[in-house]
Amino acid sequence: MTTRPGLSREWLRKNMTTVGPIVFVIAVEVVFQMINPFFLKYQGIISLIYSMSYFLVAACGLTFVIMTGSFDFSVPSLLKLSALLCVLYIEDLGLWVIPLALLVCVGFGFINGLFLAKFNVPSFMATLGVSIVVEGIARYLSKGFLQIMDDKAFRSLSTTFIAGLPSVFYWGMGIWLISIFLALRTPFGRRTYAVGGNLIGAALSDTNVARHRIYVFMLSGFLSGLAGVLYMAQMGGGSVEMGADMAIPLFASVVAGGTALTGGVGGPHRTLLGVIIITWIQAGMNMLAIGRDIQMLTFGLIAIGMSIATIDRKRKIIK
Repeated sequence: MTTRPGLSREWLRKNMTTVGPIVFVIAVEVVFQMINPFFLKYQGIISLIYSMSYFLVAACGLTFVIMTGSFDFSVPSLLKLSALLCVLYIEDLGLWVIPLALLVCVGFGFINGLFLAKFNVPSFMATLGVSIVVEGIARYLSKGFLQIMDDKAFRSLSTTFIAGLPSVFYWGMGIWLISIFLALRTPFGRRTYAVGGNLIGAALSDTNVARHRIYVFMLSGFLSGLAGVLYMAQMGGGSVEMGADMAIPLFASVVAGGTALTGGVGGPHRTLLGVIIITWIQAGMNMLAIGRDIQMLTFGLIAIGMSIATIDRKRKIIK
């Protein structure tokens, strides 16, 4: 009988990264439902789905990067560039603009990985520099103006309702499930965990660490681009300012789900909970007319708190 409290505490400590986000989601749901009874009504759920689906796609790509112990600050910029390429060139290229936008984003992902893997530039610096370059390209292409598009075939990617839910929901969940399979059931996923868990050990086990890091950043670029395509299909327009405040919520969603910044812990199967936490809190704060400054402060505190909770203190963040 005397061992039960100790066993309970030990179990809770080992499973905190799983239990914590679930409890947080339930608490967020209860609080905002009490404040606004329409929060989880049909229209409220549709609004939440729209806000979280494309966001989940980008977060899955970022999760793989963080699993390796690296960072990718270019995700919001690549999302923006992909969305702008679609709106600017849809009339000239039709739906062929989609593979063009994805290819461009994969190319920038390759550059990110190359800087890290071949030139030993820390990932936070490499991706920050690339993001600035991408922002410049986006400003040049858009000329700073709001861009609008109304191609019905393109917009149907996100706005077609199937079984009462918008198609962007199925894109988001499909990418999430594929990411889970990729992380947990393939050699690519095992190598990703190995690189994040023990860089030297992964190299000694015949993993080409440099090449794998490049692949991970290319995957992140691809999913960032796809998120941008879905964003533009959903919104039907945007300017160079879109995604300006997305970096902090994206990182917060990944660590809130339980993926450690030190790498090797967590994965996309946890990211959905983190995305729900962040997007639902954001929707609730918008409902309460809370300003963007307070929202960013809140997401920053969540990211810091979950980083402390999930970090492996026996290791250093090396990238």
